[in-house]
Amino acid sequence: MAGHRFFLEGAIPESGLLPLSATDLHHLRDVLRLGVDDTIVVVGDGGDAAVVRLTFVAADGATAEIVERLAQSRIPRVVLVQGLAKGEKMELVIRQATELGVERIVPLSTSRSVVRLDAAKAAARATRWRRIAAEAAKQSQRTSVPEIADLTDVPGLAGVLGDVECTLVAWEDADGAPGIGETLAAAVLTPDAAVAIVIGPEGGLSADEVATLVSAGARVVSLGSNVLRTETAGVVAAALVLYERGGLGKEAPVA
Repeated sequence: MAGHRFFLEGAIPESGLLPLSATDLHHLRDVLRLGVDDTIVVVGDGGDAAVVRLTFVAADGATAEIVERLAQSRIPRVVLVQGLAKGEKMELVIRQATELGVERIVPLSTSRSVVRLDAAKAAARATRWRRIAAEAAKQSQRTSVPEIADLTDVPGLAGVLGDVECTLVAWEDADGAPGIGETLAAAVLTPDAAVAIVIGPEGGLSADEVATLVSAGARVVSLGSNVLRTETAGVVAAALVLYERGGLGKEAPVA
């Protein structure tokens, strides 16, 4: 459903005060200039969504009443592990992966990463990336904002992907590696299984890093004969996994 969308800091109330952040309240009241009787879409912290009618709007809060609860569509559980990219490339990947519908994005530091972030810079980037993800989620009418994980490295991925049932590694140096569709079909996953796809930075993943991932159970896949830029590869790979898992208009896989 089209319309202005806001993510609440709590559950959707049947009526009464909306748990909006100060930033969203300012956007609703002072930027969009919405007021009494205007309708918006709100999403609770559990992912439920509803159309609500505003009954009161002021600088210190807004109240509303539910007009219609919206049905939740099934979204495949896809995690994009994206190698750190230069400049605005990382922001582009986060924005587009959010629009596609990924569940989580994990920034990855590798031996060939051009970008190097200390703890303070990594925290600042993560804050910005989360803001970009929230904005993209609103724009694309999602019912959830993807989690943006803290920066990690290849050895640390095992702890970050503990809930992932199948991890794929897109590696341009793998001769004869199968495609994503073929690999997922062979994995025989349940419809609700989480799948991660790992993309290297501009210089790609090293052979040692791929070996580490494979030893932990990951499967190497190919994105075709063309060598893609990291920001292109991340978005393309995420889209392919989402499609094969029943997203982007494809029928969901059967258990």
